[in-house]
Amino acid sequence: MEEIVPLPSRKIRLEHKIHFVDVGASKGIQPKWLRQKDNIIPVLFEPNPEEARRLRDQLSAFEKSFVIETGLADRNGPQQLHIGEHYGCTSILEANSAFLSDYQIAASYHVKDTVEIECARYDGLVDAGKAPVPDVIKIDVEGYESHVLKGFGSLLHNVVGIETEVFFYPVYKRQALFHDLIAQLEPFGLRLKRIEEVPAFDGDLVCANAYFMKDRVAYARLSTERRAKYDLAAHVFQITERPLARC
Repeated sequence: MEEIVPLPSRKIRLEHKIHFVDVGASKGIQPKWLRQKDNIIPVLFEPNPEEARRLRDQLSAFEKSFVIETGLADRNGPQQLHIGEHYGCTSILEANSAFLSDYQIAASYHVKDTVEIECARYDGLVDAGKAPVPDVIKIDVEGYESHVLKGFGSLLHNVVGIETEVFFYPVYKRQALFHDLIAQLEPFGLRLKRIEEVPAFDGDLVCANAYFMKDRVAYARLSTERRAKYDLAAHVFQITERPLARC
């Protein structure tokens, strides 16, 4: 059985700040990360220029930040974005109307417009000096999570924690489901720590926010600096225990 130890309850102040990558940042940084203003360097992705300007205004209080006006994907180039009747139901993927027809929320997924957005792989942006190596990632891209994660490539070895929306049923056509993401993150030492339901499907557990962090083996290999970043991410993610590193 994996040994665990409680995380410290004191306020954490990092010597080296976390590069916090927020993919699907149209609503701005979550309050739980805004409270860590002194500990993070936000890297926000928003392809809409007007919304990107609003995000830059929000980030004015940060010593350093990035707002990158592109989408993230597993390949470079333009993609069609399907704008849902409710903006939170907007995705590069096409909604699965056959599945959604059973739910009251179905009308929110009705496509009222499509726009072309430019997309890039994250690892390519790092290679080009346009984005930093990530430490923690938050993803809210309505079914397109697997494609975004593929675009990080081997940089996922560097990541200590991920918060991502996951789906147990195909809300979108040809999307990866929860078990697919678990398998995708396993080679990078990232294990599921916690989920919280997104209650939008008439009582059915269709969608959730999932929190992945380094497993015991990967944690044991982290430097002191990276363990401190792990501790802060776990604190923000409300994960109360961490693996006990064996020498």
